Parts: sequence; C-alpha cells; structure tokens
Amino acid sequence: MSSVTSVKPCSHARAYHYIEGEGYCEKPEPPKGCPMDPGGYPPDPKEAFRFCRIFPKGKIVPSDAALIALGQAMEDPTNAPAGDSQISAGFTYLGQFIDHDMTADKTTGLPSGSKDPNDIIQGRSPSLDLDSVYGAGPDGSPDMYESNGIHLKIGQTTGRPDFGVTDSFPNDLPRESGSKKAIIGDPRNDENLAVAQIHLAFLKFHNKVADQVIAAGAADPFMETRKIVTQHYQSIVLHHFVPWLADDAVREDIRVNGRKFYNPNGLPDGEEFPCMPIEFSVGVYRFGHSLVRNRYEWNRVFNSSGIPATLELLFEFSKGSGNLGGSPTLPSDWIVDWTRLFDFSDIPGVSNHPESNKTRLIDTQLALKLGDLPEFQGDPEPHKKALAVRNLLRGRLVGLPTGQEVAAQMGVTPLTPEEIAAGPHGTILRANGLHTDTPLFYYILREAKVQQGGQRLGQVGSRILVETFHGLVEASQFSILKENNWKPSLHPQNAMFYTMGDMLAFVGDLNPIGG
Repeated sequence: MSSVTSVKPCSHARAYHYIEGEGYCEKPEPPKGCPMDPGGYPPDPKEAFRFCRIFPKGKIVPSDAALIALGQAMEDPTNAPAGDSQISAGFTYLGQFIDHDMTADKTTGLPSGSKDPNDIIQGRSPSLDLDSVYGAGPDGSPDMYESNGIHLKIGQTTGRPDFGVTDSFPNDLPRESGSKKAIIGDPRNDENLAVAQIHLAFLKFHNKVADQVIAAGAADPFMETRKIVTQHYQSIVLHHFVPWLADDAVREDIRVNGRKFYNPNGLPDGEEFPCMPIEFSVGVYRFGHSLVRNRYEWNRVFNSSGIPATLELLFEFSKGSGNLGGSPTLPSDWIVDWTRLFDFSDIPGVSNHPESNKTRLIDTQLALKLGDLPEFQGDPEPHKKALAVRNLLRGRLVGLPTGQEVAAQMGVTPLTPEEIAAGPHGTILRANGLHTDTPLFYYILREAKVQQGGQRLGQVGSRILVETFHGLVEASQFSILKENNWKPSLHPQNAMFYTMGDMLAFVGDLNPIGG
C-alpha cells in the first residue's frame, strides 16, 4: 500500500495531496480564501496526515468535463427529497463529527518547538481517540480546560427577545470574546451548528463522567475519564452508527472472520499505526453528503410549523465561528432539541418528538442547497460550487479505482451497466462511458440504491466502511476491540452496546428551551 499525505485544510475538504512514490497533486485549487502553507507544500511529509491505498490505483481516468457534468446533475433539481430513509437525521452530523476525529492532526500547534516522534506518529494516526474533543490534553491545550485540568470548558448562549427565549443556557461551545472563535480541539466542528451542538454534547458527556470519576477517587481522573468516554464513543460508532449504515451480512462476516482488505499489520515500512484508506476518505465516506436535508425540525422555534431551520441557517449560525446571528455567542433560541434528531425509542422515560427528522435516502441525488454553502461562495468557477463535482474531481485527482475495479478486487459481483444507467443520470453516464467505468463516489451511492433501496450501503461500500472503522478502533490506545468482554459501564440497563441516545440521555440535556 502506498501512502498519501496532505496539508492541513482550512475547511473540511482537502485540496492538495502528496502521494508517496507519485509526488504532489496540484489540482483542484483550494477553496477561495484558503491559502497554502508559507512553504507551498508541507515542509516535512512525515508530519502530514497519512493516507494509504487498499487497492491499486485506478486505471481509468475520466475527463474533467464528464465529471463536472455528472456532479452538477447530481444536485436534486426538484429541491425536494426523493424519499426519507429510516436513519435519524442526527447521524448525518454525527458522521461529520466522527470524520473530524479520524482526520485530527495532533502535531499542529504543539506547545513547544520540538516534537517527540511519538507525538508525530500519533498525530498522523486516524485512530478513534476523540482528538477533536481533547486536543493536546490539559497540558498542551490548557485554554480548553477548567482550572482543575479535568473538566472541559462550556460556553453560555445569549438570550434575545426575538423569539421569546431570553434566558442564557450552558449550551454553546466556549468562545473567545470579540472574535467568537470556538475554543475547541478541532475548529472544523464549528463550521455548522449541527456538528457544533454534537461537539458540545461530547464536552458535557466528558464533564458528567468526570464528576463520577472524581467522586470515585480515581488516581488519574482525567485519563480515566478520557478512557471511559472514548470507549463508549467507540461503541456508539461500531454498534450504533455503523449498523444503521452498513449491510448486516458484511458486518457479521467481518465480526466473525476479520478484515480482508484493510490490514493495519500490512502497513509500509513496518509502521505501528494505521493510515487512512484513500478509498474510504475520498470515496465511500462521502456518502454522507447524500444524507443532508435542505431543512430540519430543529427546536420549538425553528421547524416546519414556524421558521424553517434551513441548511443555510445551520451554517450561518456557526459558520466557523462566524456571525452567530449578531450575538456574542449562540442565540438561545438556536439550541437543538435532540428528541427531533436522534431515536430514543429504547430509552426509558424519553420520547421522540413527533416531528423527528430522518435523513434523505443514500442515493445519487444530493440536496440542491449543498452548492450554496458559505465556503463555496465567491468561487470564480461556478461548477466548483457543486459539492458532488468537488468529490468527483478529488477522486480523479488521487487516482481512485472505479467501483467496478474495487468490486473485482473484492471478488463480488459489480453492478451491471444497466443498473448504473437506470438511475436519474443515465444519459450523462452513457455518453461518457461512466456506466461501465463508474467513479467510486457515484458507484457507492448507486449501489446503495440498487442493493439496499437507499437505506444502507451496498456490498462494496459496506465492506470498506466497516473494515476501516474496525481498523481505526483497533488502533486506539483505549480500543474496545482489544479489551476482552468490554461492555458499557454507563448503561443503565446493563446492555452490551452504547448508543447516541444512551449518551444524550445520560447527559440529560435533551431539550433545554422546551416545547
């Protein structure tokens, strides 16, 4: 497997990559206002985030024009979902939160001018350790922690008379006065309000666990708290998030027989930690873009019966520590009602709101408003505003294999050209030969629709998703896969697995503004 590294992005998308043995990829250009590092490229590729290939580089190189045409067509022209999935809408942004944890770079901003080799290796590891929440820890990121060096700081919202929510609540990220910049381990978790509120939930989760650990007299309360929180988070990922998204038969095969393709023990140069599979990061995991809705049932103020909670507003009221509606911190009327975004059917004493949200189907039609998000505005090339176009071009940039090539490597039957072209973009696909040699990103979405009705990923997508997550959890310093018979200590019903509903109910802050 060859490694791929990239510079740190100023948004969630990486525009530049360095492929060992292949050199730098210089296109597409970074988003407007996203400058390169002063040296142009990372001065030391060993310090950059590491990617690798599970499968050989793709042999088919489609034209930019074909990918641009396909990507533009993927934006749903009706501006309405083709149908809802059975997946709770909060999973869209939990997935984004998980992505930012997997791609954390802990070597950035280390407190001293020297770097311990272990820090660099850990910093380049995508293991699921909640780096995005903990940063460099109480010693390396003291501004994120309370004076006791154990609890994480929480920010206060700003009450306003506009919608009758005038009280302040401890329900915002901690922010710098003046700049409004979020004081968190990964600034990308403040790029939209949904992922920001999920990050906040994990801050509160840590603090509540810390209270219990301190009361129990732990010798090292911070590390004990971090271990408990991280392991319950890993259970959420493996036992709640992944099962809703992946084929059951594929999951069971990996559970019983182990991974077949993503193998941390097969890393180049005998490296100890796994790298991020490029097929996962640039291909499969971008299926989450198809889950995005144009509007949400957010809380008692912003919903379909009142003021629509549009996708643009969710970005506007965070926007990377942006204007926050003109308030110094998040307005109180924008605090999320979790009973509308996650499923609490199995949680005693908690009911789902009747207006709870589901995601869009996993398919090749994306919410039209994705192209109107703030980070894309002002781009001189109109086609670059389409998120699907960016995904397809980036796949070409890093040499992703086609969906058919990956299926062949896996030994599974690929979708037929007829199955690929039977979707809404058949004319474009056939005209460019993409129905026989299909970009991995598009193939994964179409496979989900053909094989699973858009409710879960298909065979190829599920295999890459599940194997990657298993590998990343196994690589964690607190791995639940390495601890015999691990089970959640925080579960009130003594269950084997932990869910996002369990965590939010444990925090006990489901709907602060009521209604």
